[in-house]
Amino acid sequence: MTVLIALLAAAAAGLACWAILEVVLYRRRRGIEAALAPYSVGRMTEADARPTTSGNSDLAQMPLFKRLVSATAELATRRGLLQIIESRLDQADLPVRPAEVLFFYLSAIVVGGLLVGLLVNFIWGLIVAAVLAVVPWVALNKAASQRTKTFTAQLPDMLQLLGTSLRSGFSVLQGLESVSQQIGDPIGKEMRHVVAEARLGRPLIAALQEVADRVKSEDFAWVVSAIAIQREIGGNLAELLDIVADTMLARARLRREARTLTAEGRLGAIIICVLPVAIGLFVYAVNPGYISPLFHSTGGEIMFYGSIVLAAIGILWLRKIVQFEV
Repeated sequence: MTVLIALLAAAAAGLACWAILEVVLYRRRRGIEAALAPYSVGRMTEADARPTTSGNSDLAQMPLFKRLVSATAELATRRGLLQIIESRLDQADLPVRPAEVLFFYLSAIVVGGLLVGLLVNFIWGLIVAAVLAVVPWVALNKAASQRTKTFTAQLPDMLQLLGTSLRSGFSVLQGLESVSQQIGDPIGKEMRHVVAEARLGRPLIAALQEVADRVKSEDFAWVVSAIAIQREIGGNLAELLDIVADTMLARARLRREARTLTAEGRLGAIIICVLPVAIGLFVYAVNPGYISPLFHSTGGEIMFYGSIVLAAIGILWLRKIVQFEV
């Protein structure tokens, strides 16, 4: 019952902060789309970009909220944390201010930890606060890395289409515009930004390099370097892009082969991680008195929380073992 109350309290605090953040995200997304609509390539009509009016008050415009967010942003900027969050949000393509995200993140940790600590006990409050501190970071990193993987997987198709456009007599900018209209997101969206910035007078290489830095794609950084070198010394850019695309396809094939060869090890790691928890839940359901000393004695609590720490270290260790770089 104690565990259930703790989980419900943590879920309630997390859902409340998530709902508030969703409202801010939606309004921010609509505002960004409306602002960039005149410079967008394809994909957005004037009617879609027209800002909508609503009688509801915007949480982000409340004076108290703005002061709290400003104080959080100032403190995080001094520690260098705000730049890290901003980089991750850009990589995951989440249109929200880093200060707002950090404020809701800290609020969820404090509210959830205090709520569970008051309803249950201090130890469970710390556990819930730790979970609320870790889960959003894991989710954000997962979203960012997944978008980078999708971007990298689309690169060979983008390079082949760009090379074909160049052979047809188009310029690099016209080829990128064609790519932005014919390839889906995230590459399509990023290339639309590049084309819009180039039309506004920004150097093309600078716009492409910013995309590489934002998406954290090493492969795309190579593409930008190749285009920059070709623009300086000349040469057949279409042929160069074909060579880069073939190299990326070979690397992707090697990654898939390595992932297949390590599938057994990854499955074993998952089983090792899940098995202790499953056995503990089974024993608790069949014979609660047998496992109750873990929660009602000093030695049992030390063993229980120590096992959680050791399990976390083991999970990180196993992840390092099965990860590889190609």
